[in-house]
Amino acid sequence: MIVNRPFRQGDLIRRVSRHTLPEWAGEIGCRTWSQYLLKFIVSHPAVTCAIPATTRVDHLRENMGALHGPLPDAALRERMARHVRDL
Repeated sequence: MIVNRPFRQGDLIRRVSRHTLPEWAGEIGCRTWSQYLLKFIVSHPAVTCAIPATTRVDHLRENMGALHGPLPDAALRERMARHVRDL
């Protein structure tokens, strides 16, 4: 499954960025919300590719940071989802 434009033209990032990234996000190498969300997306077992579709180099570099650190397992994915739901 390909996830195309998961940030909905930045709307999702704007919505969550009003809140502080959870401290435990660093455990999987996330420094930003885009990295947090991309790791969540690509760690889903059905997903084979995510296409954030940015035109900005700084956003590309930030998104590429999601490549570092481990992907979340099922338990951490649930914790991540719960955290975003509770925002």
